[in-house]
Amino acid sequence: MIKRKVFIIKGFSKSTEERILDENFANSYIDFFKLCAGGAYTLDEVVYLSEPSYSYLKENIYNEKLDYGIIVYIGHGANQQNNQLFQLNAEEIIKPGQFTLNTEKQIIILESCRVLAQFIPFVDLSDKIPAFEKGGILRNALELEQSREIYDSHIKRCAEGIMICYACRIGEEAYSFMFSKMFLQHAINWHLDSSRHCAILPIDELMRLTLPSTVVAVQQKFGLLQWPESSGKTNFPIAVSKF
Repeated sequence: MIKRKVFIIKGFSKSTEERILDENFANSYIDFFKLCAGGAYTLDEVVYLSEPSYSYLKENIYNEKLDYGIIVYIGHGANQQNNQLFQLNAEEIIKPGQFTLNTEKQIIILESCRVLAQFIPFVDLSDKIPAFEKGGILRNALELEQSREIYDSHIKRCAEGIMICYACRIGEEAYSFMFSKMFLQHAINWHLDSSRHCAILPIDELMRLTLPSTVVAVQQKFGLLQWPESSGKTNFPIAVSKF
């Protein structure tokens, strides 16, 4: 059986309003990974940490050997001398890359370096019944255990590596969770496409989908530039088809 976990790490929130927004998107990621769409992770496979201490992460995040792991950082960030920084809590700023999981296959997602704005995007994680303009066969939706099996089977076939997904480039700011909005919405839309059968959406493909839509959305809403990017080339699973 594949041992896998997702860690959602919410960093320091500077105000009550900011905390609510941070927690809302943390919950969106949690909900996604627990769905069939996100790999049907169980409750004990999704770990939420709110403003943890450096010592806690150091002692706990690397203590379990995994076959596959994902870390999502949500909070304030910056770049200094080509090092990504993340404000973990009111007193501590860390380099997220120093807290990798004890696994040879992992993804790190950084929703950081952002400013707040009036427009708050909404991620629609609800299920939908597919429409057929020209008729067709409607397959039964995959059940949780089937989704897990497909997801785990793909993990076994993947080469070892690490992929880091950034909400924006060095010197840019990540605006109002637009990266996470596009990231999760593309994953859900891909999942709901009835033409796919027992299929996997790899993380590198999801980033290719997320990049242009984030650029366009930020330009249209704020008249600014935000360009998501990634390092590492992997085809680790991030979503499973509905059928």
